[in-house]
Amino acid sequence: MKKVLLLLCLLPFVTLGQQNFILNAKLRPLPFPAKAFLYYTINGKTTIDSTNIKDGVFTFNGALSEVAQAYLKIKRQTVPGIATRRTPSDLLDFFLESGTTTLSSKNDSVSAAVVKGSVVNDDVAKCKAIMAGIQTRAGKIMSQYKSGTPEQLKDSIYTAGFNEQLKTLDTEAKNIHANFMRSNRDSYYSLILFKTVVPIVADPLVAEAEFAKFSSRLKSGPLGKRIQDEIYATKLLALGQPAMDFTQNDINGKAVKLSDFKGKYVLLDFWASWCAPCRQENPNVVKVYQKYKNRNFTVLGVSLDNAGLKAAWLKAIKDDGLSWTNVSDLKGADNEVAVKYFVKTIPGNFLIGPDGKILAKNLRGDELEQKIAELLNDKNSRL
Repeated sequence: MKKVLLLLCLLPFVTLGQQNFILNAKLRPLPFPAKAFLYYTINGKTTIDSTNIKDGVFTFNGALSEVAQAYLKIKRQTVPGIATRRTPSDLLDFFLESGTTTLSSKNDSVSAAVVKGSVVNDDVAKCKAIMAGIQTRAGKIMSQYKSGTPEQLKDSIYTAGFNEQLKTLDTEAKNIHANFMRSNRDSYYSLILFKTVVPIVADPLVAEAEFAKFSSRLKSGPLGKRIQDEIYATKLLALGQPAMDFTQNDINGKAVKLSDFKGKYVLLDFWASWCAPCRQENPNVVKVYQKYKNRNFTVLGVSLDNAGLKAAWLKAIKDDGLSWTNVSDLKGADNEVAVKYFVKTIPGNFLIGPDGKILAKNLRGDELEQKIAELLNDKNSRL
């Protein structure tokens, strides 16, 4: 079996305790030669594995540091000279965990496979079963509604009764994951659902209180620790909080501190020479900098380039006209400032006030100029 690692985001991959997994699959024998592809993602990195299918049977095995979001794809080979109709992608989304998991399908499609031997997928199935029950009830309500006479179907009172029933079912459907999470605090699937049910950025204090209710086993695991880190970082980086100080070298190797700029409005701008969206946004930042650089405003650029791209970093600064202070430790995705500020995607920025407190985040284009104009009381701004 062949494996390839793909970098999907800027966060570094930390190798933790590995546990073996075996995935056994049995489909109805396929009419043409076929190959199975397994994709699974852990902490921002995806592994791609593949194997041939023989008589509908195939197996994958490997090691995991934690439960992984995964999917299987079946690629069928066509017979030369015989026209075949293009078929939809044959995919199965599931969670991959340590131990032995089996997939079985009554036909030759993996999308119809039943997953067994997996606690996480059993919990997913429970939620799907609840949804299926709600859909069945909704179908019965609609059938009953449609059985009404033409006069009843035109009657708003008759219709309102059915609408209320459907509205109740809709609320039940929307709360399936929240109810499951709050009733199953030792379920790994509940932990997976956490950030969807309780958005951390909306209120980190509420998220912290909800997270505390999970079992110690889950909170101390890899995913639990990442969630704790995100809650902690979100609290530290909330609007009104003091921006964390740091020191990093500029393009000449001179140490620069964020606190060196205290007393000014500072746009702490995270970018990289290889980041196309960053380069597209740079002209907007340049425009605002040129307009307000003499009015107590400046930019401090933090590059996520690595040591091998230092020349590209310097060239991008020159080509894009980034005449403000630019710093980097040239550690790429592991840039210490980016890690400290929990920057997961670029471009990203923090607007910091003269008192050193965070005023805004991720301002773009006209929104950035409008905010600076507002802070500097620029009544002549066109915005």
